[in-house]
Amino acid sequence: MKELKPRFRRVVLVCDTQRPEGAEKPSCGFHGAAGLRGFLKKRLKAEGLWGKDVRVLTTSCLDVCPNEGVICSFDNGETLHLVDAEGDREAILRRIVDGA
Repeated sequence: MKELKPRFRRVVLVCDTQRPEGAEKPSCGFHGAAGLRGFLKKRLKAEGLWGKDVRVLTTSCLDVCPNEGVICSFDNGETLHLVDAEGDREAILRRIVDGA
């Protein structure tokens, strides 16, 4: 096993699970996860933080499956947050930028 040092210091996780229609658990991916990641990537690039300090990654299930919203983490997975992918995006960005 070889250890590698990433170019970035922080990882933001966004659940983008998309289960089939009628699945037992709901899916974050149908509540705007991909759009949230795209927004954060674009804005973090504009702030000069993308890739150098912060990286936003989509993940599979984080095992907190809400009926609405998206599960994400701004602190390398230490805390999970249920967010509105559209309504909370500016607040999410500010938290990421302030913590970078």
